[in-house]
Amino acid sequence: MKQRANRLVLCTFLSILLNFTLFYSLKAKEITEEADLNPLLAESGWADRSLKWMIESGESNHFIRPDWMDTEILEFLKNEQSLSLIQNDLLRGDGLLADALIEGFHQLRVGSDMAKKEVLELAYEGKSKLWIPLLSSPQALWPLRNYLLNIPQSYPSVLFALKDWEKKASEALPDLVMETLLKAIDVKPSKVKNLEENWEIARRLSRIGNDGRGAYFLASSYMGNEETFYNSFWEKAWEKVRKDPVLSHEYAYRLERNKKSWDVLVKAFKEALHSYEGKDFFIHYLVGRTEIRQQLKGRPLWLWEALMGKKTAFRIDFAEEAYKRFLIALEKNPKLVDFILWHLSRPAEAASEASKEALAQGLCKEEPLCNMAMEWIWEAGPKWEGELQMSSSWNLCDQTKHLSPSSLRKAYQNGQLKRSDLFAIGDVLGNYLIRSDEAWADLIYSKTGKIPVIEKFFPLLIQYSPECALAWLESLANNDQEAFEAFGRWINNQPEHKVSTEQYDLWLNKAGDQLKEAIEKRGPVLGDEAQYFIDSFVKWAMGTGWEYIINRLWFETIIPEKLRKLIKSKWLSDREGFWKWYRGICALPSAKTAIERVTNSLVAGKDMELILQGIGSWNYELADICASNWDTIWEDVEKRDYILNAIIHCDGLSELNNILVFATENTLERPEEKVIAQKIAVVSGRSPTEDIRETIAQDPVVIRSLLNHWLESPQFAEHWKRSVFLIIKYGGQAPIIAQWMLSRKEAIEIWTDSLAETMRENPFLLQAIITHISKSIGGEISWAKEVRRIEEMIMDAILSDRIFWENLLIDKTGGIENEAQKILYALP
Repeated sequence: MKQRANRLVLCTFLSILLNFTLFYSLKAKEITEEADLNPLLAESGWADRSLKWMIESGESNHFIRPDWMDTEILEFLKNEQSLSLIQNDLLRGDGLLADALIEGFHQLRVGSDMAKKEVLELAYEGKSKLWIPLLSSPQALWPLRNYLLNIPQSYPSVLFALKDWEKKASEALPDLVMETLLKAIDVKPSKVKNLEENWEIARRLSRIGNDGRGAYFLASSYMGNEETFYNSFWEKAWEKVRKDPVLSHEYAYRLERNKKSWDVLVKAFKEALHSYEGKDFFIHYLVGRTEIRQQLKGRPLWLWEALMGKKTAFRIDFAEEAYKRFLIALEKNPKLVDFILWHLSRPAEAASEASKEALAQGLCKEEPLCNMAMEWIWEAGPKWEGELQMSSSWNLCDQTKHLSPSSLRKAYQNGQLKRSDLFAIGDVLGNYLIRSDEAWADLIYSKTGKIPVIEKFFPLLIQYSPECALAWLESLANNDQEAFEAFGRWINNQPEHKVSTEQYDLWLNKAGDQLKEAIEKRGPVLGDEAQYFIDSFVKWAMGTGWEYIINRLWFETIIPEKLRKLIKSKWLSDREGFWKWYRGICALPSAKTAIERVTNSLVAGKDMELILQGIGSWNYELADICASNWDTIWEDVEKRDYILNAIIHCDGLSELNNILVFATENTLERPEEKVIAQKIAVVSGRSPTEDIRETIAQDPVVIRSLLNHWLESPQFAEHWKRSVFLIIKYGGQAPIIAQWMLSRKEAIEIWTDSLAETMRENPFLLQAIITHISKSIGGEISWAKEVRRIEEMIMDAILSDRIFWENLLIDKTGGIENEAQKILYALP
């Protein structure tokens, strides 16, 4: 009993220090003093990847770019030490390095089995007959480049921890730590494995990342006592950058340039937190929603202790003082901004997002959920009445278009909806829910004081969705100490006594393994432990556990939503500041998902069509900005031919005829095409002495009788077709073609798809479009409202892109801030 109590104390201590709590079965490892004194290090800033990022984003005018790295790799591999380092890493179990080498040998046109055999020989003998050919082939080096660029800096440390544990070294981590780590990747803990089994374990470990498993956090801080290929290469690369004046100057310049986008964001965020809404956010962050928050745990506790000290117990009447200190600390500790913005990332909303996904999917295939939605979902707030009705999915569905939510409810109450109708309506509701974070928040937070709507749905979500059940199990085990303890006490006191206190965390692990297996195999039948967990968790959630469930949902849903609204409010009051920040982040690789999300939102909202309307209203500036889209259309043969055929076959009275005439005149200015046209005109009955250009200038109708014959010449046709697009792009004809496209659904789709592709390739285009579209249909209030609506939609798309914020914090900006402080001004 005493031993169990000691373990509980140790685990409580770990939960304060680490980003996420460990299972109670873990024993504590001594944490560095820096991490102990500054728990705000939680997620971001540990791993600097700015040099990697610069290499990946390097362009032809940069010195720090991928081909520079290839040169450095080749130089490093020619050193005799490199083979020894690679051999040691392979024997240590570096599966990713093994994969890179296998792929490298495979590039030498040897079979997969032969490549694998050579890597095994490299591991056991320290040599390979393909080594010299590898160094002579640029194609064979790119897998090693990808290995060095893509693995996390914590990866070698984890392999050291694993190897020392297997060797039973005196400094190795405790068995229970490593066993928990291995279970997290679905590996049965064992110290006896062959080399290829170790490689497979390493591959799985590399996919974990620091995403909430405390055991991984401990292993990633493990100090290895040997050099590795990864660390040795990057030390050499850093040394080259520091000592080379050209490289160091470029590094400093690019670092400072891209750091500005982070500075703009931080400045706007700090100003937002100084508002009344900022204070409200801070208080809600600490106290949550329910009465169970009598004492702080997890991240709210870390923040409280960082501001008030560990000796000051939490009291709500001290919150005002904590808020004042919070604002002061923001200026002194850049990590604090990282700490708060982390809540916009994926790990911060794991259980909430799983529940949202389960509800959205269940609404279109589970009749009880559909019935429940028809009865209760409208109580969530006005968005479920107004905004839902304006959504594209509502207007595209036969069962909802031309109807109001109230009329649908009446039809349901009168029994007029069939089962297929319910599923169709549920699909509409689910599509709206997936796209709207605010709508999901409204289900969790009742502004009217009524019971949150989600309470009615939640038990069914756990029962119908193994993915949702697994997310909540992992939240209990890794992320929510309050709920972990409460559910443990409850299940230990059940009459059937199936789970004892000593077995609790082991039982959770086993239930989680069975859920993962069922999800992987898509099997409808769950293992006994998994089914017992679901039944028990549902029963607990419908009783005393609901306060813990809603508090977790609150923290994972309402806190991020309040944070999004806080930042958005600041951006709306300073649109110029927002676009300045947007320009900056577009240069970062982490912005790829945000750019994609923004573009998809514009497509879904039919805003690409709005841009076409702006061009059609004779906004030549907007037409010039979108000029590159005609190149995108030209590159797609099907789209190109659609436009060309419309112009070739247009009526003589159509405005498209202007494009046909101008394109023909421009083509005839080329001497070769003029000769071809003259010969064809003679065959068609024209006079051989006639100047065809003068003739068509006097009588444009002549063009229509001759053009089809001229286009039979491949050379003439090629230059004429290109001339059409050049006339549209540069000849002032874009408004005419835009007006024609607006009258045809297929043409609008061509424009929309192409402009989306153009925006993805050139994200800076979006700001230029927004800036100039406001000048279209000058003076109309409704047009200005449309522009503001588009800006808000762009802000929402960026703020709801959890992958973007995750990458921005971990890989790019937090690291850039730290690196700037450490290195920027020390460079020669």
